[in-house]
Amino acid sequence: MEFSSLYSFVDKSILFIKEHPNFSCLVLFLWSFLETAFLLGLILPAEKVLLLSSFLVAKGIVSPVSYLICVSTGTFLGYEFSYFLGYFLGEEALRKLTNKFNVNEDDFERVKSFVNTKGELSLIFGRFFPIVRPLLPVVLGAFKPNYFVFSVFNGIGALLWATSYLIFGNLIEEFFSNIIRHKFLGILTVIALLSVYFFWRRYGKDKKDL
Repeated sequence: MEFSSLYSFVDKSILFIKEHPNFSCLVLFLWSFLETAFLLGLILPAEKVLLLSSFLVAKGIVSPVSYLICVSTGTFLGYEFSYFLGYFLGEEALRKLTNKFNVNEDDFERVKSFVNTKGELSLIFGRFFPIVRPLLPVVLGAFKPNYFVFSVFNGIGALLWATSYLIFGNLIEEFFSNIIRHKFLGILTVIALLSVYFFWRRYGKDKKDL
């Protein structure tokens, strides 16, 4: 499937959630589950769905409780399935499988090193790194850690992951609402931020050499 088709499906999902908020839980659950199950997160742009739908939560279209439950449950179960995939495949078979998803050896080793260093704690922090998130549960599963411990940390990580989207979506929505409410001040703020950014881009490297 081409990326343009995937992103078109993302847009349709957001439109569906907006028009049918009562069914938002099902859509959010499916995207969250598919992103974290069977390495599909390497090709599915689920982050866009979760982020845009968090804006709908901030606008009061989607229930925050529904969002939190459905996203955290979806990503939790996706990791559980991926754990068993890694558990039964083992490291060598897993390497061959990830190669089919265009995961190079360096990325695989990076995730493996992250897992070796952080252990089960990687289930909490690893979700926030794009290349780590879809590979993390299968790589951990290949090392065959205690399933109960894995599930506990997986649950904590899933809840924090869903909560982070809610917080970020609310902050962004509030920021742009303030810009619209106070147009002049908002325009000045955006101009100031862009000026700082371009100044840093222009002179940042020179300052490092001083």
